[in-house]
Amino acid sequence: MTKNKPTLARLLFSIAYLFVCCLAFFSLALIVVKFIISHDVVFDRSDIKQVVVVSAIAATAAGVRSWLYALLDERKIRKKPPE
Repeated sequence: MTKNKPTLARLLFSIAYLFVCCLAFFSLALIVVKFIISHDVVFDRSDIKQVVVVSAIAATAAGVRSWLYALLDERKIRKKPPE
């Protein structure tokens, strides 16, 4: 058995962690793109809302995917006979 089992708490923690990371990355990307295009960094409320929504979608997708893979790996290890 593995020491770090895929639990619901780990799933929620990883989604929160990925949300913060995606939020930082997408915000930085938005700043760079706006500066390159218009040489001015002005945020609208819709820009901030879009960054938050995209970050939430990306974090949820990545967190659930990694959690499912960890769950499948744990089941695979359990079914494998010891050598």
